[in-house]
Amino acid sequence: MKILHLDEQKGWRGGEQQASWLVRGLGARGHEVWVAGRPDGEFVHSAAHGDVAGRLPLPLRGEWDLFSARRIARFVREHGIDLIHAHTSHAHGIAALSRGVFKAPARLVVSRRVSFPPAGHFLNRWKYAQPDRILCVSRCVARVMRDWGAPVRQLEVVHSAVDAARVAVEPLPRGELGVPDGAPLLVSAGALVDHKDHASLLRAFARVSGEFPGAWLVIAGGGKLRADLERLAAELGLADRVRFLGHRPDAPRIIRAGDVYVSSSTSEGLGTSILEALASGTPVVATRAGGADEMVIPHRTGWLVPVSDPGALAAAVAECLRKPEDARIMAKTGRELAEAAFSAERMIEGTLAVYTRLLDGTEPEGGDLPWAT
Repeated sequence: MKILHLDEQKGWRGGEQQASWLVRGLGARGHEVWVAGRPDGEFVHSAAHGDVAGRLPLPLRGEWDLFSARRIARFVREHGIDLIHAHTSHAHGIAALSRGVFKAPARLVVSRRVSFPPAGHFLNRWKYAQPDRILCVSRCVARVMRDWGAPVRQLEVVHSAVDAARVAVEPLPRGELGVPDGAPLLVSAGALVDHKDHASLLRAFARVSGEFPGAWLVIAGGGKLRADLERLAAELGLADRVRFLGHRPDAPRIIRAGDVYVSSSTSEGLGTSILEALASGTPVVATRAGGADEMVIPHRTGWLVPVSDPGALAAAVAECLRKPEDARIMAKTGRELAEAAFSAERMIEGTLAVYTRLLDGTEPEGGDLPWAT
């Protein structure tokens, strides 16, 4: 089959990495794969895609870019594209215009990676009516979309993947983190934005420090809230034992250096940083946000606590540190789950199965889908 992958982002984050694994995997299976993106963005130029049929730079100026949509429709006709896969919300809008307005003769699949519902205005209702399939990265996302009003037949779940090679790295030495050897170490990775709720993480760490006064917290990730979080750490008396590292491409090495990985998010699509922690064999404490409960099974693969509850988060972290043998066993089970259920190969095969059913005209059995209840 011939597939055009569309992503309008300038930078390279988790969604672009997932799309790139998919592009590479489809090409390796003999499919003709094209990539489209902004000429000043990484997606259209990346060598990580492997050998692709071609690359299509487009202006992609906002999600209602009629010029780009018309060019996509023309490209689809010229190259006999069977299917367009849009990987971001704005790419979804442009692809919807290409199909709905300019009559691009291709099926449309879009990825949905966030767990909050779309806005309910008229344009969004039209936009979300255009795709043949919405690929949800977790059962949580699929339920949110169903409750918003998307037909069950339109929704399928294909979990995001973790790259085993990316997490098969040596732990970063404690000295490079400025943390004493032997000190209990909490690690977290994620952008410093509201929904990651690092404020609750800091408040939980303050409580953990009461039982483990030598503990340290390292946070990998940059973002607009850094200054506010640094002030909060100082107010809580934690400034000398909290390290804000900014964006780190070596985040897996930092995760592997920790005694416990902590996710404090209030909203996630799936939670790929949790997935990387599980795959690395690091014990995990996470809030019940998005698809976290599809990976973190309480007292089997980690600890799961309510969102926005620093007390519960602190209690789970303290138990993890207090019971290292239990934590080790759960971490081993978590790694096995990540390798079995969340591999890149499984994601590629799951997506390809959706493409095949769509092009063959086979509808999913909506009422029997496991996420529907």
